[in-house]
Amino acid sequence: MTTSAEHRHAVALRDTIDTVEESYEFMLAYAAQGRKREAEDEGVSKIRDYLNRFAAALEAMENAAPSALAGPAAGPFRDRFLADLAVMRSVIAVLLSQPSISSDMVDNTNGLIAVRSFLTDLFFIDQAMLPPR
Repeated sequence: MTTSAEHRHAVALRDTIDTVEESYEFMLAYAAQGRKREAEDEGVSKIRDYLNRFAAALEAMENAAPSALAGPAAGPFRDRFLADLAVMRSVIAVLLSQPSISSDMVDNTNGLIAVRSFLTDLFFIDQAMLPPR
């Protein structure tokens, strides 16, 4: 039986998963644009906006995951997921630290095994570890 706190964390985790998926979809589109330099779109560029959303979702995910992924069977996976999440936070931080973000940078980021592993973790969590949608 799940507690209201576990349910709240599961909902929060699912929301962050949705934000990460939306941000990653934008990253795929940005990578395909062939931009040599980042263009500002009236203030913060769209790629930076999506990367900042991604980063915020990762932070919220880090807070929600331990409770949302509770249970003895989930322990080793949860621990590995939190390690993958830390790597993903680093990847996004490196991109955001660049003075200009090119399509090639994002394309190479999308191809990282660490990124693909993290996204696969999220798909598994969404389908197998959280309550059905």
